[in-house]
Amino acid sequence: MTISLLLAFSAALAGASTKVILLALASVPAAALVFFAARRAATASVRWDLFSPWASFPVLYVAWFALGSLNLVEVPPSFSFGLFEPIPAYVMGYAALGLGAYLAGVSWGQKRAGRAEGRACQFYWRDDRFALVVAGLGLLMLGSYIYIVAGMGAIPSLSADAGEIRLRITRYGAAEAVMFTGAWTLIPALMLYAWRRHPRPLVKWGCYCGVAVSSVLLLSLGGRSYLFVPLLTTLVARHYGKKRFAAGRVVVVGLALFLSLSLLGYLRDIALYGQDYGEDRIGIPGSVLPFIYAYFYVRYPVATFRDITEIIPQKVPYQNGALTFGPLATLLPGHHEQSDMFFKDVLGNDFIGAGQPATLLGPLYADAGLPGIVAGLFLAGMLSSRVHAWMGSEPTPLRVLLYAWLMQTLLFSLFANLFPYITTLWMPAFWMVLDRFLRRPAANHGAVPVSA
Repeated sequence: MTISLLLAFSAALAGASTKVILLALASVPAAALVFFAARRAATASVRWDLFSPWASFPVLYVAWFALGSLNLVEVPPSFSFGLFEPIPAYVMGYAALGLGAYLAGVSWGQKRAGRAEGRACQFYWRDDRFALVVAGLGLLMLGSYIYIVAGMGAIPSLSADAGEIRLRITRYGAAEAVMFTGAWTLIPALMLYAWRRHPRPLVKWGCYCGVAVSSVLLLSLGGRSYLFVPLLTTLVARHYGKKRFAAGRVVVVGLALFLSLSLLGYLRDIALYGQDYGEDRIGIPGSVLPFIYAYFYVRYPVATFRDITEIIPQKVPYQNGALTFGPLATLLPGHHEQSDMFFKDVLGNDFIGAGQPATLLGPLYADAGLPGIVAGLFLAGMLSSRVHAWMGSEPTPLRVLLYAWLMQTLLFSLFANLFPYITTLWMPAFWMVLDRFLRRPAANHGAVPVSA
């Protein structure tokens, strides 16, 4: 309110028109209304389940496509491959139908599964076996990491050619699987142990060190998604495994994660193209580019989805499930192209780095058109509501991790794909086997109600 009054006073001193002064004065009650509404919302949000199927994914879905459709910057066509051309209205129509199908699936699945009971997670894994698993996964993770880096000949993130070197990891399929299985399990599991078992300080700091080492190893491989996946999983697991987030804190933490990954991408690109990367290639001052770089990660997939709707099925036929279920082919011998590389190839764009993701709608549309979008998102909504209710009825460590993984997959799919890699299925399967080894006798575990 004080700022609004100062703006009105400054406008009057500057000789502004009466309308401008009145507009500044009108912002005084508006500011008060927003302030008090925000306070009430922050208080009420403590009781909200922000990671339920009804909350975070639909909100982020709307924000993603809304921001991705805006032309906030002008970028030379030689750099952007036409990605900053206007987004037509029919693209938003596809997005709206997809959201409607998702919400219908959530509603239908919730009726079938019932509502979650809102209990607290109890850590029932045996401490001795958990320590054994942590030690074993840690050694396997370190060993596979050393093998991969030695084969690459360099640590990708420390190399000026990180954009190319990081892609060599696909040559080490078995070692890559071991590395990610270890790191993606240790990061959320160690944090759950620290939150729910309340170990003595030395053990707790050992857990934090394990998480830090795992994170550094993932980050050093040059792919930001390698670290983003377990961090987002841990964020959701913390919501159900420790204490529920208030809305404001989720927004702050989520933005911090997203902007940090964006900054890492910017630093990697200037290492590859030089300090004048922004002005020379994009036409944006280098001092401004770091603050808008995150926008590119939202705009690019939306624009790529627009482009593939213009050539499929007019020039390229529907793929009949090959893109959506392509990760299953990873189990077969040979190299199998993922959806982002398929889109890059059919669009004829040649640039350094990986492929062109087209949001979660891209693979569904390229496989079966609009029916593919509706069916895929309906099933995603139904699955998320069923797993959420199953987790809420008895939030064991396994159930919390499985729902956190599912929600991470949904949120990350806004950038790429609902089923991006075989790890989407492999990690939950591995955790279920691990749970059988770690759990205490049935009589010694169970969920407990949330204390007042």
